[in-house]
Amino acid sequence: MRFFAKYISLFIAGLSLVSCNLNQEIEIDLPEYTPQVVVECYVENGKQMQLLLTESSSYFDAFVLDPVEYIAQILINDATISINVGGTDYEMENGLFLDPLSLRFNNYSSADIIDVEPGTEMSLDITLADGTKLSAQSTMIAPFEIDSVAVEFSPTQPDNARTLIFGTDTDAEINYFRRMLHKTSRDSVALIDFVASDEFNNGDEILFGSNYDFEKGDTCINTLIHITKDYYDFYQSVQGAAFVNGNPFAQPGQFISNISGDNNPIGVFTSISVDTTFTIIPE
Repeated sequence: MRFFAKYISLFIAGLSLVSCNLNQEIEIDLPEYTPQVVVECYVENGKQMQLLLTESSSYFDAFVLDPVEYIAQILINDATISINVGGTDYEMENGLFLDPLSLRFNNYSSADIIDVEPGTEMSLDITLADGTKLSAQSTMIAPFEIDSVAVEFSPTQPDNARTLIFGTDTDAEINYFRRMLHKTSRDSVALIDFVASDEFNNGDEILFGSNYDFEKGDTCINTLIHITKDYYDFYQSVQGAAFVNGNPFAQPGQFISNISGDNNPIGVFTSISVDTTFTIIPE
């Protein structure tokens, strides 16, 4: 009995020591953060080529509330950029550009509109003002269209509806997609936004659905983007990094990038093919 009482006393004493240690401040020496160049360029047939060139910032940097000041802080200007498409060079102009359809903001653009065959080789060359050189390669992707859109009403909530989009896979290659769904307008927050592949149903009909988030009279905007494997990997790595971003002590996410050059640049240079449908839920 005395042994048991002694054991309990030691256990309580141990808990007290742990409690004291939990109240102690812990200092962690973090390595100095080195900003990285970030490149995003999505080439699309029938449109001007545009590119976003920025610099990454540390998790612990002071948060800038003014959006204009923040944009000015991260943009990298005065770079020399050219994109070669099928043997033709296109020089990029430095400025501020907004794509009215995708609502993407960019700081480099070409005045030329391209229209080339799927499989056409493309290359990107960037020289920063300090002489740093970056490069990347890609190919023009084939178009992939939404064949049809179906509207289904909920069996339990008849006023609520969902949409289903269908596409036809006509090749033996693995296809990659970014599927987006908006309500009312494309500048609203996407109800659905993810990437996927047809690896497990290659050659079959492509089908993407939604939840019963729509009411009669709502406008449902389905977007299906045919993307490359490089885009798919980059997007997945960005989502993974965002998942751990809220925890400064978590293992940093690793970006999968196809941008090469000095000082470990990150980002993606790729082609895309976009198909968007607008459906009004019937009364």
